[in-house]
Amino acid sequence: MNSAWVIFVLLAAIIASAASIVEKKTLRKQHAMEFSAILAIFAALITFPLWFIADINALSLTAIYFIYGAAFCSSIAFVFVAKALRHIAISVTSPFLVFGPLFTAIIAAIVLGERLTFVQGLGIAVLIIGAYTLESHGHQNLLEPLKHIFKSKYIRYIFIALLLYGVSAVLDKKILGTPADGGLGIPVLTYMPLVHFFLAINLIVMMLLFHDGFTGIGKGIKQNWKWVFVVAVLTVGYRLSQQYAVSLPGVLISLVIPIKRLSALFSTIIGGGLFHEENILRKSLACVVMIIGAVLIIL
Repeated sequence: MNSAWVIFVLLAAIIASAASIVEKKTLRKQHAMEFSAILAIFAALITFPLWFIADINALSLTAIYFIYGAAFCSSIAFVFVAKALRHIAISVTSPFLVFGPLFTAIIAAIVLGERLTFVQGLGIAVLIIGAYTLESHGHQNLLEPLKHIFKSKYIRYIFIALLLYGVSAVLDKKILGTPADGGLGIPVLTYMPLVHFFLAINLIVMMLLFHDGFTGIGKGIKQNWKWVFVVAVLTVGYRLSQQYAVSLPGVLISLVIPIKRLSALFSTIIGGGLFHEENILRKSLACVVMIIGAVLIIL
């Protein structure tokens, strides 16, 4: 397996953590649906110049179907997460989002036939445990978020979203992977502008159906466009790094997504939470556990 994928994924995790920090700042003043629609529009505009160097001939009808499928799954998943975040505390929803790599690994095993070694599987499990511990720092009892599983329909929304994100990640591997890996071999710089175009269309439609449509988009751009644009640049950056990792020969999507999860660790460190918030000991231990998990995956 080409070791360059680790560098690309770590870069994606660092950029994603920066995007997350700026996003949290922005969402204090903006509705989540409105923010995401504007973000998708800006991302589509940022990637638009790639059309001039894209290999259009590589886009078969099958590839376009798969790319739209990935964008559709991601868009719907966002709606479910947004609904959950709107109705229950983030300290309850965040710990469940760390189970995303597990869903991806299961779907990749079924659809792509990816098989992990024992050590890699152990690494994913350790990384998830560390991330769960890190994200549940708002609770004195680590098991407190789990008590909500059977009580809230919004937790079920989270798990549906994780399933959809897992499908989207597997589709990415199918689209970008080399023919030797069973993929379509679509170039990353051809994939990026098309998937962001689809994401923008989907989220605009969702704004029209579930929020205040173009009025909200216009208001959001007028009030907060600078910060949203920064997040859009960072988002395109980490997606580009991640997709390059996925496109490399022999790389397993079930390993890419867990390493990408290190963004939670980087967000804690970069955001200063490790030094300025409570539960420093738990956060420190969680970070160490996540690093151990990442090392086991990479070995």
